[in-house]
Amino acid sequence: MYKIIFVVVAVFLLSGCTTTQPPMTEYRVNPALKTMNSNSTQCSDKSLKVAQSFSTTAIMSVKMNYAQGLHKQYVYSESQWADSPNRAINAEIVKLLQTTKLFKSVLTSKSRSQSDLILEINIKDFMQYFNDDFSQSYANAIISLSLLDTSTNSVIVTNTFESRIDTKSLDASGGVEALNKALEDVLEQTNTWFNEVCK
Repeated sequence: MYKIIFVVVAVFLLSGCTTTQPPMTEYRVNPALKTMNSNSTQCSDKSLKVAQSFSTTAIMSVKMNYAQGLHKQYVYSESQWADSPNRAINAEIVKLLQTTKLFKSVLTSKSRSQSDLILEINIKDFMQYFNDDFSQSYANAIISLSLLDTSTNSVIVTNTFESRIDTKSLDASGGVEALNKALEDVLEQTNTWFNEVCK
């Protein structure tokens, strides 16, 4: 009899110690870009390889970081990226350049083919920011691009693009929406720049 009571009490106590994890919401980097064709022809006989992006460790992670004020940084506990922003932004730049048809071919970093040009990408910022009392929030995207000649390993041209978008809501969902719009703006700036480079 005592054994049965002991087992029941033990099960009751152990069940009270278990914690349920909140469901994790995954978000995608998915900017809504218009079709971007180009009439520039100077690069049409060149092949371009897009190198894997450089970035901070936070941008390489699926954890969704946000900043408060000047020095504090946190991670959302119930939200994360479906893929790391580093990889997703890299893929969006490849897709943009393939769509514009400015180059003879656009290759990913994993391609074994040689190319005439290499595009280096440095994602300097891609994060949601809050003020000190969490009453305001914005998303910031800063990306630097450098076009290299593979025959000389020299930089042909380089530029940095930036966009800051206020969020509609003070949460992860609002941050993701604003970050996608900021990236969309940066990609449109990138397209304009490449058209000038290849004019």
